[in-house]
Amino acid sequence: MSAVFVVSHLVGDFLLQTDWQASHKECGLGSDPIHRRALGAHVVTYMLAFVPALVWIAIETDVLWAIVIAAVIAVPHLVQDDRRLLDSYMARVKGVNDKALGLRIAVDQSFHVLFLFGTALLVVA
Repeated sequence: MSAVFVVSHLVGDFLLQTDWQASHKECGLGSDPIHRRALGAHVVTYMLAFVPALVWIAIETDVLWAIVIAAVIAVPHLVQDDRRLLDSYMARVKGVNDKALGLRIAVDQSFHVLFLFGTALLVVA
């Protein structure tokens, strides 16, 4: 299941995400409607990449469990892609106060994979 989640993540985060979504989703949980719309649109298109995995989960377990897993995938992705928590982690833990793009992307993707791995463990438990 972990591999399926990672493939779905890569499709949703890189192949389906538009440049506009990527450029405007930061602080999308705030009050700015453009940032909120960009983050919301990204999470919706991101979750489309998980539909095959969620259908598989629904078939193997039940529909309600697939819906729970969808929420467990979507909510952390929404919070993380707002980027404020990620930037706080970068400053406090990594000691990086500027937005070093390469490192920021690597840390962001590491957290995404970590959360998806935990989610996969929930599915098989």
